[in-house]
Amino acid sequence: MHSETLNDLSLAGLQIAIQDIKDDLFDTPECDYAIAQLLNRWGQAEKAEQLLDEMLLKWGTSPDVLALTQRGHTEMKAEMKADMTSEMTGSELLAENDEPMRKAPKTAPAQVRVVAA
Repeated sequence: MHSETLNDLSLAGLQIAIQDIKDDLFDTPECDYAIAQLLNRWGQAEKAEQLLDEMLLKWGTSPDVLALTQRGHTEMKAEMKADMTSEMTGSELLAENDEPMRKAPKTAPAQVRVVAA
C-alpha cells in the first residue's frame, strides 16, 4: 500500500474512534477530554491541546471543567516527557539514585495473517 493510503486509513480510523466517543459520551466536557486524550495518543498533541483550551470557552470554568483540562494538560506533558526519555539511551537515563536505569529490550511487533474466505 502507498503511504498516502495508509495515512488516509489511519485518519479514517481516528475519525471513527472520535465519533464512537461522541456517540457514547454525547456533548459533554468528558467527551471533549476523551477526544483530546485520543488525539494526543495518535500524535496530534497540538489539536489535543487546542481542544482542551477550547473546553474552557465552551463549558466555562466550573471546578469540574478546570479539573479535566488541568488533568489533560498534565497527562500530555507527562506523555511528552516519557516519549523524550524513551528516545534516550539507557546510559543517559538515570534513576532517582543516579544509577543508570535499564531499558526493557525491544520486541518484534506481532505478525498478523489475513486469510480471505
